Amino acid sequence: MTDNKGTLSNSNTWVRLAYMFVFTLLLMAARLVITLVVIVQFLLVLVTGSDNENLRNLGQGLGKWVYQTVMFLTFNTDSKPFPFDEWPEVDPSEGYSVRSAEDIEEAEFVEVEDDNVPSFTETEETETKEQGTKKKAKK
Repeated sequence: MTDNKGTLSNSNTWVRLAYMFVFTLLLMAARLVITLVVIVQFLLVLVTGSDNENLRNLGQGLGKWVYQTVMFLTFNTDSKPFPFDEWPEVDPSEGYSVRSAEDIEEAEFVEVEDDNVPSFTETEETETKEQGTKKKAKK
């Protein structure tokens, strides 16, 4: 019984609870910011045909921050994320741009001449042929 009293009176656990409450509120705010980044980025792609690098980096940084925060909240780590630590490092990523059919080079299209490519839209004729082949194989 004295062990439980010792853990309940541990001030570090109660301080962590306060941090967890703050980070839970920050996670809710981050959700709103991520939603705005997604909407604005999509609208930019629709209008300009390519994404915004700054928004892409912000989205990646927020994603990494959310991961670090969840790891802290679930007791997987004791290190507190930003603003108590550095902002997560953003890895360079390739941007998105819309290409028209005229911009695609001939080599990017792949033609398959093999008849053994499975089709997921079989016709009755194909099914009948396959059943006949299976019957012959059984004999």
